[in-house]
Amino acid sequence: MNMNLTVRYMIELAMTVPAAVIAIMPVYYSRKVKKPFLFGLLAIMLTAVIVGGGIICAMTGITSNAFVFPAMIAFFIAYNFCFSLSVPKKLFCFANATLLCGFSTTYATFLTAPMELNNPDHVYTTGSGLICLGIAVVFGAIFARTLLVKFPDLFETDSLESAWKVLDIAPIVTTASVVWMNPVSAENVMTGRLRMICLVVLPSIPAVAWFLYHIFWWLAKKMTETTKLQHGYDLLQMEEKQYRRTRRYLQETSEIRHDFRQHIVYISELLEQGQIEKAKKYLSPIMESVNRTHRIICNNQAVDAIANHYDDIARSRNVVVSWSFDLTDKLPIDEADMCAVMGNLVENAIQAAEQLEGDNRLVNVRIGLLPPKTLVISIYNAYKGRLILDKNGLPVTEKKNHGIGLRSVRNIVERYGGTMEIETHNGIFNVSILMYAPD
Repeated sequence: MNMNLTVRYMIELAMTVPAAVIAIMPVYYSRKVKKPFLFGLLAIMLTAVIVGGGIICAMTGITSNAFVFPAMIAFFIAYNFCFSLSVPKKLFCFANATLLCGFSTTYATFLTAPMELNNPDHVYTTGSGLICLGIAVVFGAIFARTLLVKFPDLFETDSLESAWKVLDIAPIVTTASVVWMNPVSAENVMTGRLRMICLVVLPSIPAVAWFLYHIFWWLAKKMTETTKLQHGYDLLQMEEKQYRRTRRYLQETSEIRHDFRQHIVYISELLEQGQIEKAKKYLSPIMESVNRTHRIICNNQAVDAIANHYDDIARSRNVVVSWSFDLTDKLPIDEADMCAVMGNLVENAIQAAEQLEGDNRLVNVRIGLLPPKTLVISIYNAYKGRLILDKNGLPVTEKKNHGIGLRSVRNIVERYGGTMEIETHNGIFNVSILMYAPD
């Protein structure tokens, strides 16, 4: 076995290290396995690819790409297993890592072409391989903030959830194009001005990708702001509905009080005449109006509107909601955020309780204040089936659009420097939240 050739293949295959780092950065905090397991598995797979692949390529004479492409399938299977995001999001991150490292290889081929003119092997010389590896590390560093900050923000934008299947196409197609552009031999690169033109033009590929990612992030941020405005509008609608209900109730009770004397006189006459059935018939619509009482669930107007809205929904689905509030007129958080948090949590709880039977169709909501200005929310309900929580404490699910509401709630809680804990025990799902008033 030619040791020099094996080392050169190993250096070329070491491109999988920056590729793995670039792929993991956006999804690191969405892992569903422990860190020792993640890094242990990564070390084993990278060692197998670099060392084992280097030996196999040196012995058989195949190119490193011919070995890496099949290995990428195994990498993605492990990648998919270790992280809890949806498959389209993970595929996007994986394809982006492949794009940046594929670009680095292609660019290195043009950059090191003079060094490779006398190289008879299908593998970089040691110097060219190290340059290629260095280019990948540099571009990984350039994209680091985008991958660590912007990508997670994009993944938490609820309105983009259904778009990732389409967005995956861009990095996959670009990666294929970059790999196709990689010259077969150094002699082809040195033809005319091709090398100089490519060295100037090719960096536009990652530059455009970086620019588009940031534009995409900016648009997602605006969409999040629009969603918040929608929550505010929803709250206004709930308050308006509650106002109309209160006004109708006051009008009805006023009419009953105004006509009460006439009703008593007429009913007395019917009873004196022994017309009991007619008196009952006359009383029926009056009692119906009296029984339609206005229910004030919470003294805080905004929260009362939200609670009444979801209480109506629960009643229509034969679910009982037990409400307990200890709030003042002024909330420590924005009312639109309160609408989003309560709405998502209570709606999820009602949907879960709806799947059950009998006394289990119950949702318990407890909301209060702790001094000085801390909002405490606890919502628990029974659920059907089995739930697994990821490293972020959120339910792991592959169902479309499931879990979006809880991610939205977590984002709001974190904006207020608060905490959200989810517990599942003996078929009970419990969400506990602390949020603090902004300074």
